[in-house]
Amino acid sequence: MDDRVRNPRSRKWLFILLALLVAAVVVFVAGMWFADRGERSVAAVTESYAEAYEGIDTTKDAPGLLPLYAPDAVLHYAATGRTHTGTGEIEAGLNALLATPDFDLTIERTLVGDDWALVYWTADGMRPDLDRVAQVVGVTSLEVEKGKIAKETWYYDPAKAPF
Repeated sequence: MDDRVRNPRSRKWLFILLALLVAAVVVFVAGMWFADRGERSVAAVTESYAEAYEGIDTTKDAPGLLPLYAPDAVLHYAATGRTHTGTGEIEAGLNALLATPDFDLTIERTLVGDDWALVYWTADGMRPDLDRVAQVVGVTSLEVEKGKIAKETWYYDPAKAPF
């Protein structure tokens, strides 16, 4: 018998194996397409947030923070009850914060979840009412949707805050 004659059953298994491989590739590519829609991850948003505050120039950087927020985002100061909704109000709130004389915010660490992050920080600044530099430790929670901050809440002791 000729060794070059192939068994038709081996072709069938080869076809099945090839079909399974193609199906796996299609499922993988489709999964990647649905998972990556150009949205920034929570970790990337948190990293940009931390970098923005670490290198902030208080005379001009509030607009530099605004691209991190969704158009209808909410910025809430739990300690004082102040709430800013939308990028216009958030910009005004950030400008007020950054107007604190000698303001400096240091990010101590971050903790990132699926759609949230916690940012632990220390803030320093001049308290004109006390005529001295004050320091406060706080935490900010970020809720991220579609690669943007949807809600930001600051927790700190307002009696110690320089802002």
